[in-house]
Amino acid sequence: MLGCIRSWVAPLIWGLTALMIGVVMWFSPHYTEALWAPGHLSRAHTDVTSCRSCHEPFQGPVSPKCLSCHSSQKFIARSGPDVARFHAAIIQQAQPCLTCHVEHRGVLAGITIGVLENPHGEFIFRATGATSCSDCHVMEPGEGNKRMSLRSNARVSHIIEEGDGAHRIGHFAKCLNCHRGGQLDVEDQHDEGHGDD
Repeated sequence: MLGCIRSWVAPLIWGLTALMIGVVMWFSPHYTEALWAPGHLSRAHTDVTSCRSCHEPFQGPVSPKCLSCHSSQKFIARSGPDVARFHAAIIQQAQPCLTCHVEHRGVLAGITIGVLENPHGEFIFRATGATSCSDCHVMEPGEGNKRMSLRSNARVSHIIEEGDGAHRIGHFAKCLNCHRGGQLDVEDQHDEGHGDD
């Protein structure tokens, strides 16, 4: 069957293949993220500027790279005691970070798999200027702790006061009922009576 193909087809295919390989090889070091990244980094890692900060060539992300920034000492300094103890045990047992964490899902996406789900949607970070759940919530890690209590701080007080009753404790998860695309839909709010929920 290949004998029937015109004589110029095989060199054309080899030439195009070589050209594609050449383009990929040239673009890879210059435009690595645009060419290979499956999505944008989360807000937690916006300061990472090199793929090699987290990835090992031909292996992907590896835990030793994570530990260069997220050591046991940093967890002790920046986290509550339960979170620090939990991560210290994980680090000591040399368990992979990727068991619980994932990246490249977007700027506003969480990096913890299945542990915490944001009931507000990612809109809450844009609307409040918060950068993590712990800006508004006291995180209570550990088995059986399914709820996070609200902090008593200026950000939480402002959210409660701003909504004239619509932003009451127990109702924050419904913010997308009134807020769509980052703007307040005032007509829908009054028509649907969200202030009376």
